[in-house]
Amino acid sequence: MKKQFQLRSRKEVHWTRQWLLGQIQGGRLSLRYQLIELLDTAEQVQQLVDQQLDSESRTRLQKALSARRAREAALPTRKGAPSTRMVRTEVTALAREMLHTVAASRGVTTSELITKLLEDEYGRVAR
Repeated sequence: MKKQFQLRSRKEVHWTRQWLLGQIQGGRLSLRYQLIELLDTAEQVQQLVDQQLDSESRTRLQKALSARRAREAALPTRKGAPSTRMVRTEVTALAREMLHTVAASRGVTTSELITKLLEDEYGRVAR
């Protein structure tokens, strides 16, 4: 028996609609955009998930919601703490790959790696 899918808030209805639209756009679901745009309540989303998603898609959705809940819980204010908020930086694909590979090999986040590598030079330049 499959586990009951539950949405806890209006915000999660929005997150689920975003996820569904992303899955359709990525070609992983064969639903119509218009159908997703008509979803307004948790009950409607619940019914669509129960009827239209296979177990693999339901699992991916559950994981996406869990991650989104965790990120939301980690943000103490609306804008988020400076240590955890998302920022965008343009880098080449090679630089990004190198950064992620080295950070993973050291078991640290990319932010921690950048800070560690640049802290000495930054201390000299920022004075």
